Amino acid sequence: MKDYNNLLLISLCALVLSGCATRKEIISLPTTVQTQISSTDVYIQECEKKVRADIEQSNISTYTGGGLAFALVDAAIMSHREECAEDALVDVQKEVQTFNFQEKYQNRLTQILESTDWLQVQRVNYLAEFNDAAHAEIFSKANTDAVLTSKFIYKLNPQFSVLTGTLYVTMYPTSPKTKKMVNAESPLETPIFKVHVSATEQLPQTGESIEENAKFWSENNGFHLRKGLENILNQIFVKLDQVLRNPNHLPGE
Repeated sequence: MKDYNNLLLISLCALVLSGCATRKEIISLPTTVQTQISSTDVYIQECEKKVRADIEQSNISTYTGGGLAFALVDAAIMSHREECAEDALVDVQKEVQTFNFQEKYQNRLTQILESTDWLQVQRVNYLAEFNDAAHAEIFSKANTDAVLTSKFIYKLNPQFSVLTGTLYVTMYPTSPKTKKMVNAESPLETPIFKVHVSATEQLPQTGESIEENAKFWSENNGFHLRKGLENILNQIFVKLDQVLRNPNHLPGE
């Protein structure tokens, strides 16, 4: 059994490393492709009206040399931490439901994309979630040179002290012309442009426990959380505008 577990662990590690080696998180747009784009459809995923939080990892199995028993202990600890975070955020989640940042986010993002000349935006669409079925439908009915998708995610760090927002933007070739230029059989597997921009906001603290701070952020209609989210979006849009001005040489690629 021990040999089997070791073999399984090695196989999983190899799979993860293989995925990391082949899936790029940042892709600069080739200049030759950019000059050939005459139309783009945009799809914007709706923001989730729920604050998520990263959970501090439990590493007991690592420190003790591994084993199924310690792995189960880690799983139990992580489950408990997730429940504590969810309980602490109950009042905050109620306030987030009242936030009207969805419309502001979509309008500002649409404005930036439509003002980017090289994109040649034809239509802007909104959908609840990107998944394989949604991508398949988008690509099947595309009659533009490219499709651009975007989604915004925001979450708290494990200490509930920093709010981080990240905007993911990916562009795919969808016309015979652009697919041929990058030898793309499947648009989903061959993005021509991929970038993410992030911003953080330090939230005010009123105590040391996550429960105290979460309660504080839910006061005054979630003023501190609302303000932090607005500041993050403003920073992200400035960064995105800069990236779109020079999409051919992205830092960190």
